[in-house]
Amino acid sequence: MNYSSALKYLFSFINFERLPFEYKRQFNLKRVETLLSWFGNPHHFFSSVLVAGTKGKGSTANFLASILTANGYSTGFYSSPHLNDPRERIRINGKVISERDFAELISRIRPVIERHRRKIAALGPITFFEVFTLAAFLYFAHKKVDLAISEIGMGGRLDASNVLTPLVSVIAPISFDHEEHLGNTLGAIAREKAAVIKRKSYVVSAEQKPEARRVVANQIRKQGATGYFYGSSFRTKREKLSLKGSAFDFQVGTKKGTGLKTCPLFSSTFKIKLPGEFQIKNAALALAAVGILENRFGFTLKEKKVKKGLSSSFWPGRFEVIKRGARTFVLDGAHNGASMEELMKASDRAFPEKHKVVIFGCSREKNLEAILTPLLPQVSYLVVTKSDNPRAQEPKIILEKASKLGYKKPASWAPNLKEALDLAGKLGLRNAIYLITGSLFLIGEAREALKCPKLI
Repeated sequence: MNYSSALKYLFSFINFERLPFEYKRQFNLKRVETLLSWFGNPHHFFSSVLVAGTKGKGSTANFLASILTANGYSTGFYSSPHLNDPRERIRINGKVISERDFAELISRIRPVIERHRRKIAALGPITFFEVFTLAAFLYFAHKKVDLAISEIGMGGRLDASNVLTPLVSVIAPISFDHEEHLGNTLGAIAREKAAVIKRKSYVVSAEQKPEARRVVANQIRKQGATGYFYGSSFRTKREKLSLKGSAFDFQVGTKKGTGLKTCPLFSSTFKIKLPGEFQIKNAALALAAVGILENRFGFTLKEKKVKKGLSSSFWPGRFEVIKRGARTFVLDGAHNGASMEELMKASDRAFPEKHKVVIFGCSREKNLEAILTPLLPQVSYLVVTKSDNPRAQEPKIILEKASKLGYKKPASWAPNLKEALDLAGKLGLRNAIYLITGSLFLIGEAREALKCPKLI
């Protein structure tokens, strides 16, 4: 089987990244466990960290993987979705899996699945994401990684990666998203996310809203786990932000009796090249997690290499600034209200005097009001479009919602991103930035259209 036929086989499975689904009925950890058992349970042969939450998961996981790689550890990284190439999801030490290795994995997987399909039929159809997760775990086990960082895709309780028993569970900020699947309250969503916390494990959590924090703290107590929260156990201070990145100090034990005793105090300044205040907090989560790995699990970390790992970490499509001639583009996959609010804060800080031409598209199931409310007040001209994904929302519906929310500035629509870029380029607005946002699928297309450096 070559790479092309391997991809064809993988995409033959039902893919909920492109199709509507029922989370609680069609996601099934028993099915994932059965799949893994057919291959000798590869997830039992490497240590892991799980990263859950609503926003900042990918950046946090990437910071963590970069730190460990810089310190000489063989580090697997499993994330989703991909922007341009499916192989982006599986990496070791920052390098994506090769086409040859990917094809060999699928060649190994296919005959076993086909031989056992009837045995698993009662548990529902095997999914694209489950087979991808199986491939990632087989690869990490085969390559004998020291640690694998796995980003939870959606929710947590029923996510395929939740079969892992991690050394540390990291909970990024929890906010409203996928309400039709996870629940209509922050508490319900938090319960799905906090289900990645395992018995007697260690937990690092972002600063959470009170309702979400109560749920996470309760799950920590129920599982007999040890938890540390940003703001009480650790924090950042003396933050300095710029378009080229940020600098900050990392501090533990900000309140007496609640210090992160398992994490060393890094006394000097850290730097990251990802702009935005929210990225500083993501980096802090990664620092707290590696502190636990060092002090509880014997990982050896050197501050100089920790700094190198942080400063070299790059996560595309998250406030990614692209210069093309006289025009400046900002690409950010913000796809829920909380993420959009952070994006607009960052763009206002970075480009306070610039007009904002926004190219926007999102998925059908998204809460348009929640996403558009923080976005529209800063828009100078709105171009609505859709990605090449069956789940993409129709531009007409987005424009109708924007109008109902009181948006009265100029707006247009385009049937695809290419035409949206052409339309935006003809506006002739001076002193403007071009912000592309609303969907990671749209960001993937934008990186291709703008000829951004490939990730492979």
